[in-house]
Amino acid sequence: MAIAAVVDIARLDDGWILAPERYDPRRCRAVNAGPCVGDFVHVRREVVRAGADATGRFLVFDTGDAKDGIMAASKPPVAGSQIRSAKKRIHPRQVVVSRLRPYLRQIAWVDPGLLVEQESSAGERGGASRQLAVPGEMVPSVELICSTEFFVLESADGASIAFLVPFLLSAPVQAVLAAAQEGGHHPRFNERTLTTLAVPAALAEQAGELSGRVERAVGQAREAYAALRRAVATAARLQL
Repeated sequence: MAIAAVVDIARLDDGWILAPERYDPRRCRAVNAGPCVGDFVHVRREVVRAGADATGRFLVFDTGDAKDGIMAASKPPVAGSQIRSAKKRIHPRQVVVSRLRPYLRQIAWVDPGLLVEQESSAGERGGASRQLAVPGEMVPSVELICSTEFFVLESADGASIAFLVPFLLSAPVQAVLAAAQEGGHHPRFNERTLTTLAVPAALAEQAGELSGRVERAVGQAREAYAALRRAVATAARLQL
């Protein structure tokens, strides 16, 4: 069945956008009165540019490294000189949302264990015993950066925003993001679509409890990654 929308010229988005996807009625959904995503977060834009900005060591995340709530550190840290394009700086306890191809569900909570895992991996690669960071402690020698295709969300009031991960991955919201994507070859949705998503009042009331569940689940997944990494290291040693 065809979907149509009639939009007054005064309601066209800035720039006189005429793309029909921008006004797809499926981008709006009826929910109980409540806040929107933008009430809980600030959208951060700390850009690290190749060259002068890229000094130190960086753990780089592409959009494919975020999936269904978890960030996977698929590559070791690199020197700043190896960064060839602009990236966004990210920090533990933020949420990253890829604007590219929303059906890939590239959304994740940036857990503190990412930095601890990298410190542990470095110790194993070096073959020497070293003092590891306490879970949740920052490792200052490595900074986290990601693709500019990510929206980087930070809590507006210091409370955990991990609850946004299951919210954004839920079927109703995924339907909105799918309807909001624009472009044929590299379909994306815009920032306004994300920040104006209505958060049902009932969900907002349970944000703290839901955030705790997400943080625990991601922590357990991080431990599983570490256990598998240790198993691979053992297998390698046994072949020497």
